[in-house]
Amino acid sequence: MGTRFTSSFIKKALRDMTIKRKLIAIIMLASAISLFLVGTIFIFWQWFVLRQSMVQNLSTQAQVIANNCKASIIFDEPKDANDVLEALKAEPSIIFGGIYTMEGEMFAHYHGQNSEINHEHYDLENKKSGYKFSDNKLAVYEPVIVEDKEVGIVCLQSTLSELHEMLKRNIAVVIGTLLIVSTLIFFVSSELQGIISEPILELSNVAKEISENQEYSVRVKEHSKDELGMLIKAFNEMLAQIQKRDLALVGSNERLEKKVLERTKDIEEEITIRRKAENELAQTVKKLTISNRELQEFTRIAAHDLQTPLRSIGILSDWIHEDYTAKFDNQGCINAKLLKDRAMRMSRLLYAIIQYSELSLVGRRQETLDLNLVLSQIISRIEKPENVDISIENELPVISGIRKFMEELFGNLISNSIRYMDKPDGEIKIGCSEQEDCWKFHISDNGQGIDPKYFDKVFKIFQMLSLRDETENIGIGLSIVKKIVELYDGRIWVESEVGQGSTFFFTLPKSVTSFSENLDLQANAILS
Repeated sequence: MGTRFTSSFIKKALRDMTIKRKLIAIIMLASAISLFLVGTIFIFWQWFVLRQSMVQNLSTQAQVIANNCKASIIFDEPKDANDVLEALKAEPSIIFGGIYTMEGEMFAHYHGQNSEINHEHYDLENKKSGYKFSDNKLAVYEPVIVEDKEVGIVCLQSTLSELHEMLKRNIAVVIGTLLIVSTLIFFVSSELQGIISEPILELSNVAKEISENQEYSVRVKEHSKDELGMLIKAFNEMLAQIQKRDLALVGSNERLEKKVLERTKDIEEEITIRRKAENELAQTVKKLTISNRELQEFTRIAAHDLQTPLRSIGILSDWIHEDYTAKFDNQGCINAKLLKDRAMRMSRLLYAIIQYSELSLVGRRQETLDLNLVLSQIISRIEKPENVDISIENELPVISGIRKFMEELFGNLISNSIRYMDKPDGEIKIGCSEQEDCWKFHISDNGQGIDPKYFDKVFKIFQMLSLRDETENIGIGLSIVKKIVELYDGRIWVESEVGQGSTFFFTLPKSVTSFSENLDLQANAILS
């Protein structure tokens, strides 16, 4: 944890230095750590060697004294033993020398200068041979052996002051050496770091100049063929490529500017022509809108006006049928009835045309419609056979729309299902499902169905799948439905199988804005 913290601290301290200082700092740090480790190892080694040398020297002296005092111990001559110990005065570091009998009694002893030795400290425990470091002293024990028999023990004690002084001198030498070598390393690294830092600084300055002035013609001088030299060479090659591309880009820009000017001129001419065409188109649209409005108005008025003579024809055909039935033969009666039917069909056709043309004359107010109520009112007004059942499968939504359009939309689809019902137990089901942005409605029946090849034909105006004389349908109901759905920006389609019934699907958007915007556009196109 400590090593990681130290490494992180050193990296953070070196991060914002110049590369020159970083190189010097890294060299100095590596050298200082190396010298410190070497000096520390040297000091510990010296400490170990000095201790071992001191033990060896003191042990040798103890052996000499043990050999010289054999006779004194055998003949019990303490004075002679003391004379032998007096030779220790030549070694100032020895502070005590003693000879003990095997019973542990002091036989002879020597005290060095300023020594305070208590004989009792060297009793029986000191009869063992060997050495011991304790209390800033070294004690050596050597047995006195005569004819393979121990007759006494020699004990010598030496102070460690000399050892400590020598260790201090070694530490001072190591520290001095560390300072001197570090100073030399600093001066050498300061001089030699330029070999690495100068090319990098030159490279940095050139890069800065290029960034500020966008001048790619400058080059960095190559100083060597090492990795830095390869980097500088690659940098110069990159500058050459950029300069080449820059010149090509300048030429391209000039050509592009020329083309842009030419194209701008062409676009301005195109815009002028287009504006002129748009103005002409606007005038044409306006004229077509007016013509369309007049045509729709004419169609509506003409259909209204034609209904009057048709009603007269119908009434007249009724009179003829009532007054002259007895005078007509069978074919005459058939023709009279056919005349009345054709007049009625024509009347219904004109009414459908009026309805279809009025879909675009929006002039109706949008309102909130609960389709559940609207459907119940539509179903109550429709004349349906007793064998046909109409049901609403689920809750219908509340939408914003025009009531008349919703009545035409659902009414025509329900009437269409009733008209083509051929089953004794007819079923018509109405339902709705919610989509992401719209409501999806369906009206299904179990009637005679539609061949898939007629799916598109059924929504076209005046298109019928049966002969005109075989049905009262005039072929406009589903066209009205399709037009209403498209006014609401929805879509309508049919899925059917012959003999199995049909299902008509259509969508109405949820957004009120979608209704109103689309209808307003239709109204503006017609009324402008």
